[in-house]
Amino acid sequence: MSITARAISLPINVYLKLTPNNQVIPLIEHFNQFLQQKKLLSTYHVKPFILTHPLHITLYLATYEETQISAVIKQTQDLAQKQKNISIATERFHASTSGYVMLALEQNERLQQLSNKTLSQLAELRDQHASTPDWASKDRKRQELFKQWGSPSVMSYYQPHFSVFDPEHLSPKQRATLYQKLQLLIGQFSKVHDVKVKATAYAIGVGIADAQGQIIKELDSFPLS
Repeated sequence: MSITARAISLPINVYLKLTPNNQVIPLIEHFNQFLQQKKLLSTYHVKPFILTHPLHITLYLATYEETQISAVIKQTQDLAQKQKNISIATERFHASTSGYVMLALEQNERLQQLSNKTLSQLAELRDQHASTPDWASKDRKRQELFKQWGSPSVMSYYQPHFSVFDPEHLSPKQRATLYQKLQLLIGQFSKVHDVKVKATAYAIGVGIADAQGQIIKELDSFPLS
């Protein structure tokens, strides 16, 4: 009896890239330096994403079989050719109860529309057998979004942001303690630093992502028109 091997699937992130020399990178770096000065990063052995992964704004992250990736790239190229540069503005640093930290963006209709267009073009190519991420499995609405679109963070749940770090190695108790400290330190940092900066997204990238959605290998990139 022969056994048919299942095709290899990969998480693929389709994301916006900022123009070089933007103000967002220095802001995140200053925030990380502030946390390090307070001994938070070293105490909890937290490694900020910006040290090893490119800064990006996710438009649509889903899992695809390897045979579909070339089609994903082609569809993304077609999409980029129809889009103009997008101005974005950061709003605030935010920590979740898990200790995950992000730099949220101000509401932006063009980002929402582009995310919707991206998933509309790419969702049918996704791996229909992919599993819902653990963090979204207890939320019925997110489960429904994943079943329909292959991602629990789209449509009304789309929240454009820059990920700062995620201390997934910590225990629930450690995360809870870290969260309390982050609440205090984010408030302190925001009082003496301007966390609202502007930047321009000039290209759409396609890359292989890790379990945290960070880009580990860029496959292609297309400038906006």
